[in-house]
Amino acid sequence: MRTSIFLETKKGTVVIQATELLYITIDPTKNHTLCFVTKEEKHYSSGDLSEFEDTNQSWLFRCHRSFIVNLYMIREINKYERNIYFLEDSSNNSCPFSRRKYVPLKDSLKKFLLAKQEA
Repeated sequence: MRTSIFLETKKGTVVIQATELLYITIDPTKNHTLCFVTKEEKHYSSGDLSEFEDTNQSWLFRCHRSFIVNLYMIREINKYERNIYFLEDSSNNSCPFSRRKYVPLKDSLKKFLLAKQEA
């Protein structure tokens, strides 16, 4: 299983480990730009969310049309606020999830955590 993402940014190549990435979102101020939010900082790269949704990375889940979350880092899925909260996040980041994605998100998280325990 690949547990890191290689990004081409304006500054150069950045490697983001799965244990650092919280979520990926679309940058609304720039066309075709993604924002990779980590525990400490944000990285910007050109691309499309579908590139990460279609990869063979079981630790990423598309929870909204504008967000992909890292299943490793989920602390809480709040069904009533429709927000996801993250572990070890000093900035108190959260991201929304689609109403239709609640059950698949919950099931994917359970399956992912069970597979991680068995390994």
